[in-house]
Amino acid sequence: MSLAEESLTSDVRQHFKVEIERKIFDAAVLGFDSEDNPLRLNNFAFAIRELGRIWLEHLAPKDQIRQCAWFVQSTELREKDGVTRAQRAKFAVQGPLHDEFVRDTLHIDVDTTVKEYTKLIDRLSSFGHDIEKSFGIPPENAEDEAVDALDTFDRLATLITERHESLLSEAADAAKDALADELFGEVQSELDILSTHSTVEGVHLESLTITSIDSKRILFEGDGSVDVRLQYGSDADVARDDGVVSHNSYPIDCKFEADTEHPLEIAITSGSLHINTESFYDDGEEF
Repeated sequence: MSLAEESLTSDVRQHFKVEIERKIFDAAVLGFDSEDNPLRLNNFAFAIRELGRIWLEHLAPKDQIRQCAWFVQSTELREKDGVTRAQRAKFAVQGPLHDEFVRDTLHIDVDTTVKEYTKLIDRLSSFGHDIEKSFGIPPENAEDEAVDALDTFDRLATLITERHESLLSEAADAAKDALADELFGEVQSELDILSTHSTVEGVHLESLTITSIDSKRILFEGDGSVDVRLQYGSDADVARDDGVVSHNSYPIDCKFEADTEHPLEIAITSGSLHINTESFYDDGEEF
């Protein structure tokens, strides 16, 4: 079996976004595929273990982990302000979000995957600590160990993506509600100047992204469109056919924010709502 040709290998590689991570991963796979090297599994295990450390340090900075509400200082570490491997893996998946929210609202089982990952690292370490027992391990056993390692990496990385997508999915409705409350509640100046009576008829949030998340706050950016009824003249003018009514849709973009304790209590960041009405003037709709 060539590990480099396995689809799982390609799947795992895509999770590494930093160049040095991809280089280490490629080198580990290349070394494992050197079937005449009796230390190929030992070398692979060492490289993948260290890659996991580097990867999690990029995804889960120590200072951010220590600010999380769920963080508890381990007394077993040499460094008084250190964090455990499990805490890094947990932060990579759920960030500073509270345990109850991730479990009960996002329905993501973080603990099981974190335990699987830490168990894998211990397993990989054993190939370096007891090299005599694993030296020259039969090819089929070595391949099973390598595939199991990649599979665990893939599950952890996939869970990170799922948490991100689940949070966005849950947040989208709340962000749309906040946007609708803002637009339906008070006519924005950009729309008010377009006609005698400008009325919002519909609000559409077409995309939402997380731009920042720390121990206290989550920041989002979204864009979409607003449907507007433009009336020129009074209601009486319109009834007499002396007024004009038209309908149009204009692009909008906006920033939102929420605190990590209540991630779905989303509010529009003050002054961030922008409505692009350039098409109104470009199309010559002015009356």
